[in-house]
Amino acid sequence: MANIEQTKSSDKSGLKYFLAALGPGFILAATSIGPGSIVSSTNAGANFGYNLFWWFIVMLVFRAVFSLAMNRYTVVTGKPLMVGIREKYGKVWAVLAGVFAFLGQCVYGIGNFMGCGLGMNMLFPGLPVKYGGLIALVICAVLFFLKNLYQKMETVMKVLVGIMAIIFIISLIGTAGIPYDGTVSHSIVGMPAGSMALMLSLLGTTASLGTCAWGSSLAKEKGYTTRDIDQGGLRIDVVVGVIAIGVISLCCFFVGANLLPGAPIKNGMDLLSALSGLLGAWVRPVFGIGFLAAAISSFMMAPKLGINLLLQSLDKDSGMENKAENIISILMLVFAAVVGFLYSGVPAQLLTLAQIGGVINTPILGIMTILLCNRKDEMGRYKVGKGFTVVLSIAYLFVMITVINNLITIVGKFLA
Repeated sequence: MANIEQTKSSDKSGLKYFLAALGPGFILAATSIGPGSIVSSTNAGANFGYNLFWWFIVMLVFRAVFSLAMNRYTVVTGKPLMVGIREKYGKVWAVLAGVFAFLGQCVYGIGNFMGCGLGMNMLFPGLPVKYGGLIALVICAVLFFLKNLYQKMETVMKVLVGIMAIIFIISLIGTAGIPYDGTVSHSIVGMPAGSMALMLSLLGTTASLGTCAWGSSLAKEKGYTTRDIDQGGLRIDVVVGVIAIGVISLCCFFVGANLLPGAPIKNGMDLLSALSGLLGAWVRPVFGIGFLAAAISSFMMAPKLGINLLLQSLDKDSGMENKAENIISILMLVFAAVVGFLYSGVPAQLLTLAQIGGVINTPILGIMTILLCNRKDEMGRYKVGKGFTVVLSIAYLFVMITVINNLITIVGKFLA
């Protein structure tokens, strides 16, 4: 078992410890909340009213328990989750998960590129969307080569998540007084017809286990120790990060239900137009800042996620300041820009590939996390208890039902 001495933020206490413990959760939140998640969350409300509120709660609990378990494994063993999978259960499973994580982030990067362009256009209406995306690409490429990149990204992502939360809360408050006309349901529980595909899309952004697995690498770079497990620092970071995701996602969800009942959007500009019509022109720059923060944070961090997991699955060095990881991340951004220029969006075939990758990754990473965290030989006294294992298993099985249903749907489309 790895050396588990106590250092760094563990030496602090009270509020100082609370603030010092925060970090990876904010980076993951900033990565997860991008243009795609904003559109999906808004359309969940626009299409189905409040019916899918319960699904957001399920996803957030699912994300929280698996993030905590993955981070716990890394802190105790000193190994990110992908390394543990490779060493204990074979390289095939690790490489399979790593490849699909990488391919998925290549695809999602295209949407993030276009989202950055839209965000720039919201702030500078005369700037073409594609050229706004190129400006974001240059900014991200430069940032990749900063010294002490992890510490700088932790600070930047805390600020960006705070900006997003404030602006989307303002948007929700602005739409809260719209009279209910009965177009969509305000029942908070339901599974309306046609909602399964959107539920999968939400799962792939709000509760991606690939993102959670990358979080275990960030936990190692943060320098957590077992004392952070004992003092609750690990739990604090995960819970605050998940709450941030929940606040922003649910604000979009309720804005969609209140402002756009029965009228789903195609992109962030549609949402901005609807908000501007209700609240006035002042919304454009305010919302633009929040949307650009979401887009550029995902555009920069998602490639790091994909290549980091792929390198670990191949038993290669990785990390925030790893030169190979940063160069390949920039190439992924360039790929997104090229496809964005050619297609002005994400081709349906590539999006389907990304969805299939998510379908494959969820069962692999979920079951491997449960197995690794229950290994007495590695975890020692930090092996997860029976109660936590039951919670992990129930969350896993609940989500897998949705994944399997959607897998059947995707296979059916291919065979049709």
